[in-house]
Order: sequence, then structure tokens, then C-alpha cells
Amino acid sequence: MAYSAIADDDVEKLRHRLAEAERALRIKQDKMAMQLRLAARVHSSLLPRPVRRERVSVDVRYEPVEEVGGDYCQVRFSDPDTCYITMCDVTGHGIAAALMATRVSSQVRHNIVHGCAPRDIVDSLNRFVYDHLMETDLYLTFMAARIDFRSNQITWCGAGHPCPLLIRHDRRTVEHLHSQNAMIGIMEDGLGEEPEHTLPLRPGDRLLFHTDGLIETADADGRCLGTRGLSEIGIQAQSVSLFEAADYILERVADYQHGPATDDKTLIVVEIK
Repeated sequence: MAYSAIADDDVEKLRHRLAEAERALRIKQDKMAMQLRLAARVHSSLLPRPVRRERVSVDVRYEPVEEVGGDYCQVRFSDPDTCYITMCDVTGHGIAAALMATRVSSQVRHNIVHGCAPRDIVDSLNRFVYDHLMETDLYLTFMAARIDFRSNQITWCGAGHPCPLLIRHDRRTVEHLHSQNAMIGIMEDGLGEEPEHTLPLRPGDRLLFHTDGLIETADADGRCLGTRGLSEIGIQAQSVSLFEAADYILERVADYQHGPATDDKTLIVVEIK
């Protein structure tokens, strides 16, 4: 009888400890969920608002696979005639990637305010990440583009980022703005021999800036949509207005997709007027 009493008492103590551990775990999970929601709000605040100006219209969409991710973009005017569009994709997801994206945003904004050339924005960002953040093992692809409405030109510099698409006003011609440089953070000097290029722009041209979550979307057979598939969707989207185009494109990408999304999707649609 004494043994049974002691055993029952131990069982009760164990149940109590388990209940306390479950309560502590729920509290920790609730705090983590609250921190993730807060991080998501901060991250979403980095997204640019739609732009409606005399010379250009811009729309933006962001679809994360988790509450926070490593995609980031900016649309910023250094003066009335100069528009910068920048985009990055940090390796991985979660709070660490979102923090890296936030730091990139601050670093890039400083260079835009000072009217730096796209190649200088990429070089400055690469050296900063290489010097200060290399031990994080977080790397990123990056694209910086500057649209000059005085000369009607776009100058871009890409660092391992998927190529933006320039869909001409004839609704048939698509030009790929390929990256010319290494990913950010993998080497001290990541600029290539021709780190930036320039092309003329005409009224009616559209630009699609995107992260690889779009072109790496796979169908039931595992075939990725790819740049060619996105180009075809972009041409089809010429039939709708600029501020309908982003949703149209993402809906067509979702139609192609088999199974749940595995990567964040960020899209900027630009129309030259």
C-alpha cells in the first residue's frame, strides 16, 4: 500500500510538470507567433506603393510562402526625371532572411538618394555584405535599374538575379535584361567586365522585374515555367491595363503551378508612357 501511495504521488507530480511544460511551450509559441506577425508587418512596409505619374506607372505584388521572407524591392525617384527600381532575393526564408532584406533596403536607399549609377549601387552593396555580413552565410541576388525620362533610357546592373523582361510596345518583342555580375556577398569584387548596360525605352513599353519564385514554378511533370513561359504570360498581359497586369500574371503562374508554392514571389510591373 505504501508503494502504491508513493507511485500515485509521483504520477501526480509528473502530470503537473507536464502541464506546466505545455503551458510554457504555448506561451513561447504565442510569443514567437507575435514576433513573426510583427516581422511580417515590418517587412511588408518595405514594399513600394503603386506609382501613377505622367511618364510612368508602376504596380507591385508580393506573395510570401511564410509569414516573412527574403524578397525585397524598391521603387524610388531621386528626382522628377529619374526612377530607380531595385529588387533582391535573399537565400532562405524566415526572420534572418527578412532582417537581411531590411538591411539591404537601408543600404540601397542611401545610394539612390545620392543618385549613384546602378553599377555603383551593386558594387557598394556587395562590398558591404562581403565585409560585414559574410559570416551569416546569407547571400542574395540583386538587380538595380535606373530609368532616365530625359533620355528615355534604362540602365541596369544585375548580380545573379533573374533577368527582368522588357516587353516592347509592339506586344511581340521581349528583351531580356540579363545579370552581368556575381551574386552579392560571394566575392569581394563581384563586378564583371561590363557591369551595366543601357537600352532605349519607348511609350507603351513594359518592364517585368521578378524574383525566381515565378520562373521556378513547376507543373505536374516538374517542368519550370522559366523565362520563356513568363515572357509569354507577359505578352498576354499586354491586353489588360497596367494595374490589372500584375494580378493577371500571378494568376496565370498559379494556373501553371502544381502543388503548394515553395518560394516567395515578388513582381514589379512598369509601363512607360
